[in-house]
Amino acid sequence: MGGVPSKTRKLTVENDDPTSVIKVSEGVVDRIRGNQLVRQEAQPSPGVVAPQQAGPFIAELKKNDEYWENRIRSLEANHKRMNEIMEQEYNKACDQVQGNKMSTAVESKPPCQDTKRAVMECYKHYPNEPMRCAKVVQAFQECVDLKRTHLIANRG
Repeated sequence: MGGVPSKTRKLTVENDDPTSVIKVSEGVVDRIRGNQLVRQEAQPSPGVVAPQQAGPFIAELKKNDEYWENRIRSLEANHKRMNEIMEQEYNKACDQVQGNKMSTAVESKPPCQDTKRAVMECYKHYPNEPMRCAKVVQAFQECVDLKRTHLIANRG
């Protein structure tokens, strides 16, 4: 095997076959006879191709390379388009959210400001008698409760 000639070996085979025949492959026979070298030279290596046979393989390889280059370009273009679309949708959603925040902030001023002012004025007039402001506080509380129920009803 390899570049160095093998040493001679002795092989003993016990044969239990009644016909006394030992079957040996052609490869073993050739090696025994020393014809292995001649046989190897006659057969080309499976990985090596003659130059006249390489033409179709090279053409096939070029065709395959072209296909995959086109495929990669196509996938990159599709990926770029998808990214652009996703970015547009993201920007649109951000604008929409910003618009909702702006409109909500403008429309939603604190409820019951007039009754709140009335409660504050009552407490200023009667700093030592908070019970005199009970009716005004009750009106403020009813106003807040009414606004809360309207908000909850409109959300659902």
